[in-house]
Amino acid sequence: MNIRERLYPQEEELSVLVRHCSDARYVWNLALEQRNSWRRRRSQRITTHSQDARTRQSS
Repeated sequence: MNIRERLYPQEEELSVLVRHCSDARYVWNLALEQRNSWRRRRSQRITTHSQDARTRQSS
């Protein structure tokens, strides 16, 4: 199921929306990189729980 929404932001909201999308894309790509790296090194799947715990541990 897909949900599509069309946004018509005001001029002052546009910069906040663009920044939010940029930050979300950065976090997504970082998580994807971590999962791929984990899988290559250990030849096993990583769960969301173990990835979250590892991220919290390193920060």
